[in-house]
Amino acid sequence: MKKKGFLILGLIFGLFLVFTITLKKFSNPVFKPQPIFGNLYAPFNIVDYNNDTISSCNWNDKIVLYNFLSVDCPTDFEKCPFRLEWFKIKIYNELVDNIGFEDVIVVSSFIDSSTNINQRIKEFRNYNKINSKKWMMTSTKYIPYFDNDFERGNPWEINDTLFGFDRQAHLMTLLVDKNQRIRGKYFTYNFGEIRRITKEISLLIKEEMAEKSIKKLPVYGHKDFDSEIDIDTIYHTIPYWSFMNQMGNEITSIDFENKVCLVDFFFTSCPTICPKMTLNMQTIQSKIKNNCLDDIELISFTVDPNRDSISRLNQYAQDYNVNNENWNFLTGDQSAIYQLGVKGFLVPNQEDALAPGGFLHSEKMILIDKLGRIRGYYDGTDSSITDKIVQHIKQLSQE
Repeated sequence: MKKKGFLILGLIFGLFLVFTITLKKFSNPVFKPQPIFGNLYAPFNIVDYNNDTISSCNWNDKIVLYNFLSVDCPTDFEKCPFRLEWFKIKIYNELVDNIGFEDVIVVSSFIDSSTNINQRIKEFRNYNKINSKKWMMTSTKYIPYFDNDFERGNPWEINDTLFGFDRQAHLMTLLVDKNQRIRGKYFTYNFGEIRRITKEISLLIKEEMAEKSIKKLPVYGHKDFDSEIDIDTIYHTIPYWSFMNQMGNEITSIDFENKVCLVDFFFTSCPTICPKMTLNMQTIQSKIKNNCLDDIELISFTVDPNRDSISRLNQYAQDYNVNNENWNFLTGDQSAIYQLGVKGFLVPNQEDALAPGGFLHSEKMILIDKLGRIRGYYDGTDSSITDKIVQHIKQLSQE
């Protein structure tokens, strides 16, 4: 009888142990990435209530909540796009003193058309005891993030039929991450939606922390050991070069010191991969601008310099609507370009009668860091990885 009792107790204890281990294994919360509802297609400016012009690039390192307000809030309830008292309790109070939310700000655009709107905004802030710089207020009416085609249409173009506001956008709050992507949209007339904002900001912060833990990009090329210097590894770097760009200016590698560069090889009469590569490079150039990334350079070396003259490269750049400020198309001595490709960027370049267009060259885009080291190779014909390339460029710019 005792033996049977011990068996039952052992079975109960075993089941309890299995249950405990299983619960521990599966009780850890799973954080799914927040969806992406839209992007910013170009930086924009606002004018705050002190008449200072502020660029959206200033918030490149911030998580931003954008919404609309009225100076009649909260006394005239019908003119208020959202419940101000709820927003202050659940959002504003969290932002001011919560260290975890130190990178979060609010930007509110006032929908009123008063001639002395800036003075009214100052009075509004004093009356409602809003004194933190983390809640910015502007009379600028147009916030581009709201002018997006969401699942139910463009809220900037659709009238509000529920509460009588000019636009559906006036009833919304948008959550924008540090990559200028819309990651949350809320109907902030509703208290439940306001409560959801803090939860989803926390998810974004957790996602950002996970991205920061990503390992550094590798350094490509041969490496040498030197015991006589503090840093024991000497990495392969791109050697000095000098060529002419599409504007007729001499460009050298010295011009790109301490800058992150994205490089490819092409030729203007290429019948196959070059048009795809140029279009993807163009997309990357646009995304670099939208992300407010400075000191990023794009470089395209022609492998057919005998035909790709300065004027021909200039026309090619015009055909693709290239911004010449940070994208150089380079031509010069053919052997020097080939040698730079093979020994510098470690990619093949050569004439080949059997290759399409008569030239064999790499389809790779090559990412170069501020120290002239190769940090990434990418398939330049693959449009699906442009976001990844921009993310790596941003990562290198912060090293």
